[in-house]
Amino acid sequence: MRCTALKNKTALFLCVCLLLLSCGCTRAERKETSLFAMDTIMQITAYGGSDDALAEARDVIEGLDAALDATDSQSTLSLLRSGDAVPKTILEPLQTAKKIASATDGALDVTLFPLSDAWGFYTKQYRVPPQTELRTLLQNRGSVSVQDGRLVLSDGTKLDLGSVAKGYAADCAAKTLRQNGVQGAVLALGGNVQTVGQKPDGSDWRVSVADPLHPDGTVCDLLVGETAVVTSGSYQRSFTENGKTYHHILDPETGAPAESGLLSVTVVCADGTTADGLSTALFILGLDRGSALWRSGEIAFDALWITDRGEIFVTAGLASRVEQTNETYGKANIIE
Repeated sequence: MRCTALKNKTALFLCVCLLLLSCGCTRAERKETSLFAMDTIMQITAYGGSDDALAEARDVIEGLDAALDATDSQSTLSLLRSGDAVPKTILEPLQTAKKIASATDGALDVTLFPLSDAWGFYTKQYRVPPQTELRTLLQNRGSVSVQDGRLVLSDGTKLDLGSVAKGYAADCAAKTLRQNGVQGAVLALGGNVQTVGQKPDGSDWRVSVADPLHPDGTVCDLLVGETAVVTSGSYQRSFTENGKTYHHILDPETGAPAESGLLSVTVVCADGTTADGLSTALFILGLDRGSALWRSGEIAFDALWITDRGEIFVTAGLASRVEQTNETYGKANIIE
């Protein structure tokens, strides 16, 4: 599946360090597999569990890849019409996206396919659409809901769940691993990181967050337990025209790349689908509105923001789990 909708975290650098210390575990207990799905290379590393665990997790991801691809005219998502019964593989991520949209004043919008297409983010035939075209596309933007299990879609609206697809795939694959007796695992799905259980030595997982100004480097490591860690940034999927750089995270209010004063947002929360969609919404909202959402408690999450002024802000719940690796940004500011 092509990475679609508001975000493509294919090239985001979130490195998971799997350090096995003295724990009496043998190398044979560690199993790995990789695959190409959702337009990115994915890797799953698991400890314990049945021999079929990784194969079944792969099957889950590949099935969702086929179902959720908005750029494939024959995918389950693309074939869905208003009035149709909504299958579980569409309903669950859609419900999460709608919840995030409600909590963020529509910052997450799953009906922006025509706008992203106009910018060339699906085909990589990049262009800057004229304002008249953007205004027309915004006026024709549709609405989506589910009533009595059936899709209600305004005329001409095309659904795109790319903003939550990898997070949902991670959630479903992680569930499959648990059902197969896996006690610890890391799923790195093109930048979406999902952890299962604990490392064999009982210590925290270490997830590194990319330096948005120098993506081959890092800003910090996050020490986490079983959770999802997802980053949205302006620094990977972008193009430059007439000296100005345009990124793929579109603001539903303007139809243009969001100008929120941020370079990246990393979200940490238990649910991968929520982390995936919320990272996009928080990037669009900016630091002040995003931190206000965290304080409200409407959605349970922690986050780390990197601003275009070179500052780091982190929610209090995550502050003790941040180990900075780059002095360029200075000490992280804690949001209470």
